[in-house]
Amino acid sequence: MSDVAFPLSHRFDVARLGNKSQMVKIVPDTAELARMAEAYGLVELTSLTADLEVRPWHKAGAFVIGTVTAKGAQRCVVTLEPVPMQVSDSFERAYEPAPAVGRRAPDLAEDGEIEIDLEAPEPPDEIVDGIIDLGALVCEQFVLALDPFPRAPGAELAFKAPVEADEAEDERPNPFAVLQKLKDQDPQ
Repeated sequence: MSDVAFPLSHRFDVARLGNKSQMVKIVPDTAELARMAEAYGLVELTSLTADLEVRPWHKAGAFVIGTVTAKGAQRCVVTLEPVPMQVSDSFERAYEPAPAVGRRAPDLAEDGEIEIDLEAPEPPDEIVDGIIDLGALVCEQFVLALDPFPRAPGAELAFKAPVEADEAEDERPNPFAVLQKLKDQDPQ
C-alpha cells in the first residue's frame, strides 16, 4: 500500500499473530462511515462490515482473507439522483516485510528491465514497522467493489442518433460539383 491517507484505519501488529490465525471484524462508527462517504464521493454510507482472517504466511509475513459488505447510496451518472448501493466482495492479500537492502526486486531482470508476468499472482504488500493497516485494505477493496457508473432505473443519456452515410453525403456539398459545372460549360 502507498502513503495515501485512508478514511479508515485499523492497525494490526503482525508480531502478535505468532503461528495461529486470528479473526478480525471491522465495523466503522458513524464518523468513519461519513469520512468514507466523503472520500469516495458517495451520497451516504449507512453500514460497512469487514470480516477478516489474518494467517501467518511464509516466515514473517501475513495472509489476509476477507469479505466486505456495505450499504449506502451513490449518485446516478445520468441524473445525479441518489441510487441505492450494496457491496459484497471477497478478497485475499499477502503481506511480507520489506526486502533486505541490496536485494534485487523480483520483477527486475539482470539488465535492469522490468519484467511483468500477467499470469503471476499479485506481489505481496509490504509490512511497515511490523504493522498492517487492515482499515486501508478494507477501503481499497470497498472502492474496487463499487459500481463505477451507477444508474438510476430507467435513466438514459439523451443523444442524437448518428446520421447514415448516404444521408450525410446528400447533405454535404460536393466540392467537385463546381468543377464539373465549369467543365460542362466549357465549349472546347
